Amino acid sequence: MRKTFFTLSLFIAGFFLFENEMNAQANNSSSTILRHIVIITFKQDASADSIKALDNVYSELSKSSLVKDFEMGVNISTRDTSLKHIYVTSFASKEDMDYYRKIPEYGNLFKLSLPLADDVTVADYWVRK
Repeated sequence: MRKTFFTLSLFIAGFFLFENEMNAQANNSSSTILRHIVIITFKQDASADSIKALDNVYSELSKSSLVKDFEMGVNISTRDTSLKHIYVTSFASKEDMDYYRKIPEYGNLFKLSLPLADDVTVADYWVRK
């Protein structure tokens, strides 16, 4: 019981420390940018047209005023030979990223990517400018 309580206490403390850091960085938005990275490993049988359609949805979404910067590319690392596309979207705040996710076209990303994806990795982090 003590071990469970200790583990739970550590988890709660870690959560609040993380939340405080996120809020502090968000409040200092003039010197930080929130990066949202999506890496999709495509199935071997994913068609080039389907992948291009997904790329097009990301490109169109990047035109939103909520997006501060957008990059996309194909993994060229010799360490990993699977077909991976990387999408990096930057926001001024966590709230902007949350509003971005409410854009109706955002739902198309999932409709297009889930049947094509073998794996999806997502990472969000703050960059200090």
